Amino acid sequence: MDTAVFSVVYPGVEPYFPEFLSTLSKQTDRNFTLFLINDGLSNIERFLERSDLDVKVKDVAGPPAALRKMGIRWVQEAGAKIIVFADSDDYFLENRVKVSRDMLVKYDLVFNELILISKGSANSIPMLKTHFSDGEIVSCKHIRTVNCMGLSNTALRVNSIPSCFDQIPENIIAFDWALFALCLHADASGVFTKKAATYYRQHGNNLASPHSFTEVQILRGVQVKRDHYQMLSLFYKEYVLLADVFGQLLDQLQSDEILRRKYCQAVRKHAPVIPLWWEPIKSLKELGL
Repeated sequence: MDTAVFSVVYPGVEPYFPEFLSTLSKQTDRNFTLFLINDGLSNIERFLERSDLDVKVKDVAGPPAALRKMGIRWVQEAGAKIIVFADSDDYFLENRVKVSRDMLVKYDLVFNELILISKGSANSIPMLKTHFSDGEIVSCKHIRTVNCMGLSNTALRVNSIPSCFDQIPENIIAFDWALFALCLHADASGVFTKKAATYYRQHGNNLASPHSFTEVQILRGVQVKRDHYQMLSLFYKEYVLLADVFGQLLDQLQSDEILRRKYCQAVRKHAPVIPLWWEPIKSLKELGL
């Protein structure tokens, strides 16, 4: 077994899971095994019995980051050489596995276009093509302050995962950002492709949305950056200052209501039309406050 497609399923994914399985069944390259961590989805067999995929299921409960770490170890122990990450509430172009496998012959990590879709809207928005050109080489600098590599549009060689990934805290929110930052810092070669695409659903169960600018989501974004930089500062000195800046910012915003309102207004005002994850979340200095 050379290639694993890895995902986590959970209660609430039922409306989307059949399409997820269907687009994997229609992949032009079917030479993979689907590994599913089941975090409480009851009677998962009723979905899988309709599919002709090679599927392995492990029933485990826990925090999202802990489950994903467990799943990666599971795939490693199974002997897979490639992991294609795929969120179970999304769906994919039929060439995604093939494009990923082909590009991972040369590169350690590949991330593809994300097409944002939302319920009740006929619009679908390519998220990454305005930020990256097809075939563009990326490094840890590209995701120092933003993220574009998620657990639904990224694939990588298993041997490019550094052993320190085990030290990602199990309560961290942006596990994907942490994982791929560590890979790139460990000299994994990364590349963007628009030849394949992930259709990324915007709905209430998303852990993170690049377009959410409520006060709660903005403060959560500041916490995400603080936690991310604190984790990376354990390994790389260039993140120490960023960890301090966003740690102090979170404390200020939680204790000062007037500053919190001004900060949220500034974030909304300066946010790009199509932001990457956490891109609008900036320091007070960056926002001119």
